[in-house]
Amino acid sequence: MADKNPEWGFDRSLVVKAPAAQVWPHVADPIRLSRWWCPPPTVQIDFEPRVGSPYEEHYSDHSYEYVLTGEITVFEERRCMRILRRTNGRFGRSDHVEITLQAHGEDTRVTIVHCFDDIPTERRGEARDFFADGWDFSLELLRRNILRTD
Repeated sequence: MADKNPEWGFDRSLVVKAPAAQVWPHVADPIRLSRWWCPPPTVQIDFEPRVGSPYEEHYSDHSYEYVLTGEITVFEERRCMRILRRTNGRFGRSDHVEITLQAHGEDTRVTIVHCFDDIPTERRGEARDFFADGWDFSLELLRRNILRTD
């Protein structure tokens, strides 16, 4: 996503005390990914781990429910997954999310890049503000899930 304007996105990262092979299933397995990707109220994610796979996120809580669709545009085993998400609700059009793993011995840096260039200009700031804090919490849940389940 280096070609995207960093003004209309952000990145978050976390170093996990686990090798990339242990971290990767949390990216490539929809059930595990659902446990840390935009955490509760509830989220269920569905995709096949490959380029071109349709991608769906189902969200619900007491006051709303919606489905977000997309496609996996990059899938490099044990390294990177990029998703083009088509939003039909709050922000309109689409956004891009990329999860990258970088191995450093027995540690792995997990980086999330979330880009809003394809969202209408008037909604980009709101989208950035809406998602920014959630990723910090999501990455912390990822760290806890890896330490607890693997």
